Amino acid sequence: MKTASLLLVFVSAFAAFSAPAAELELKLGKKGALLLEEKFDGKELPEGWTKNTGKLTVADGVLKASEVAADMHAAAFRRPLPLQDAAIHVKFRFEGAKMFHVGFDPAPGELKKKGHLFSLVFTATGWNLTEHVDKADPKSTNKVLAKATTTFEKGRWYELLLEVKGDDVLAQIAGMKPLRATSKDFRVKKPGIVFRTGGKDTDEVHLDEVRVWELK
Repeated sequence: MKTASLLLVFVSAFAAFSAPAAELELKLGKKGALLLEEKFDGKELPEGWTKNTGKLTVADGVLKASEVAADMHAAAFRRPLPLQDAAIHVKFRFEGAKMFHVGFDPAPGELKKKGHLFSLVFTATGWNLTEHVDKADPKSTNKVLAKATTTFEKGRWYELLLEVKGDDVLAQIAGMKPLRATSKDFRVKKPGIVFRTGGKDTDEVHLDEVRVWELK
């Protein structure tokens, strides 16, 4: 009986260890139409992705992004996609990059503000949700609306689910406490998703399984 009991404990522990992480669930609304799905299974950058600065390559089933020192600017790239209330799923991993941003700009004419709207900012030691400075106002500053200290390990995949609905933003990473914030500007129309990463030329961030849905 003792051997059977020990075996049962071992099997239960193994099952708990090997079970996949629970799927992230929407909190602010329900999925509507699927607007985008990218798995980066080809050899070229998928149609519609644009690069402002940095280096982008597709290999081994992932999108690899890195800063280029000669640009004197963090790598910045976008996926144009008109949206407003939406849910965005992204898998990412650090491969040397010092930071990684996922965020939005306001669509032209939506705000008097000049510059980015907000970003999720990831580093090796934490993440935050930042509302960006109004570049038209010299007194304006970036506002960190929510933050958490944690460890994002090099070489490990993380799953992000970002929801934007009305004034609210909710960001979830599997296994971590969500970040949530509210701003009157968040409800505006957005022309697409903005990504940024930084580090030395050989420091990369990898992306996979980018999906976007309308959020109802």
